[in-house]
Formats: sequence, C-alpha cells, structure tokens
Amino acid sequence: MPAPKTTPAQAQDVFRPVFLRGLGALVYSLISIFWIQADQSVLSYATGALLVVTGAFMWQYVTVPSAPEKSRAAYALGAGLMLLAGIAALFATTPMWVAYLAAFAFFVTGVVEFYVFAKLRAQFPPFRNQLITAAVSVVLAIALLFGTGLDAHGMFGLIGGGTIIFAVFELIAAFGHRHDAKAAAPSEIENN
Repeated sequence: MPAPKTTPAQAQDVFRPVFLRGLGALVYSLISIFWIQADQSVLSYATGALLVVTGAFMWQYVTVPSAPEKSRAAYALGAGLMLLAGIAALFATTPMWVAYLAAFAFFVTGVVEFYVFAKLRAQFPPFRNQLITAAVSVVLAIALLFGTGLDAHGMFGLIGGGTIIFAVFELIAAFGHRHDAKAAAPSEIENN
C-alpha cells in the first residue's frame, strides 16, 4: 500500500510555519557564523530568541486546520517547554547553562517529533518530515551535553552548526509543501 500523499490543503496549511521555523534557524546559523566576537550575552539572547521562535512556529504548525487533534497535546508540550527554555536562556549567565537549557528543549521536541512521526504520519502526511527534524534535534541535544565545557563562542558555533542542518531541511520541506500546494491549483481549476 503506497504512503498517503500530502493534500494541497495540508501543504498550504503547513508551508508558513515550516518556512518560518527554517528561516529562524537559518538566521541563527548565519549570526553564529559571522558574529566573530560573540560573548555570553549574544549567546544567551540569540539562543533564547531561537528557542522562543522555534516553539512558537512548532505550535502554529500543529494548530493548522488539517492537523489531527491527537497531535496537539504532544506538540503543546514540546512547544511549551521550548518556549520556557528560551525564556530561561535569556537569563543564563554561563555557556554551560545555555547548553543545558537548549539540550533539554531540543531533546524534548525531538522526542515529540519522533512520536508524531511514528504514530500519526498516516493521518497527516506532513508529519513524515518530523523524522529528520527529530533526529537533528536529538543529536544536537546530545552534542550540547558533551560540549558544556565550551566558551560562549564555541557554544554559539555548536548550536549554529546544528541549526544550519535543521534550517536546510526545513526550507527544503517548506518549498516542497509550496510546490505541492501550487501544483494542485491548475488541476482544481480544470475540474471546475
């Protein structure tokens, strides 16, 4: 039996949150690459902003009309903890605390995304993309736990390295959704 395909309505629904989540990760990655003299405040504020933005767009992703109700509780947990970790990161005074907060947030959201991939992808085909985002999140969380001894610049680079992988995948997925939504438009016009 072939895997269910994403409908044009689903693709249209999820394009914006997936695109903006990827764009947020890309901005963080670029800042981490080009801000050579990043100190603790830059690390705390940038990482806090990344986690808050990611949590907000995770929530928008699952509250689209076509998403299954069953996925909302899991995503609310992941998005809520991501938001809380982001707010806490704004007040972190050492790279180690930023690493712990970010590792916690990425690990929890990775587990949530593994769950929706495993249990709900047949009901909502866009959840097939969550396998990659979950894997990147969990691997980044583990890397952060091993990198707690890094200085602010090193920690910024470590998180930036993980988010560039995440950004590339999310942006490719977003443009795939955009293509699916637009490809169906001519056939719908022909049928009318």
